[in-house]
Amino acid sequence: MGNTLKRLSVTSVAAVAIFATTTVTNASAASGGAACSVTGASGSLTFTNWTAHHADISGWVKDTAADGHHVAIRLVSIDGGTGWVTEWAWHSEYDGNGSTTSFSTYASPSGDDLDYIGAQVAVIEGSTIVRSCTDYA
Repeated sequence: MGNTLKRLSVTSVAAVAIFATTTVTNASAASGGAACSVTGASGSLTFTNWTAHHADISGWVKDTAADGHHVAIRLVSIDGGTGWVTEWAWHSEYDGNGSTTSFSTYASPSGDDLDYIGAQVAVIEGSTIVRSCTDYA
């Protein structure tokens, strides 16, 4: 229920933001951030120069448990017109409890797929997600 309400809130804010940005230029690109934690992992992504076509991204993920699993974070984006969800590549931390990986990258899909963007943080065993959380900017 909480995630549904959050998504509805994000949709409402995005609708207002889309209306507001129709009168400004591309030089006024948005910024934002998303962060969450689960048992064993925490992480955050910061978005700058964010438009429907591009976002500059900096982020980190931290392993917070001595459980033998690695942790990772990835960008998740939603195309507002189609509802299509894209799960981008993982940025992983393999060095164990207390270790953090930081990075900078960007996303520039061929379409306008970055209407809603967020971070997914996960504890992973092999290629299987053990636990995860997602937060949207």
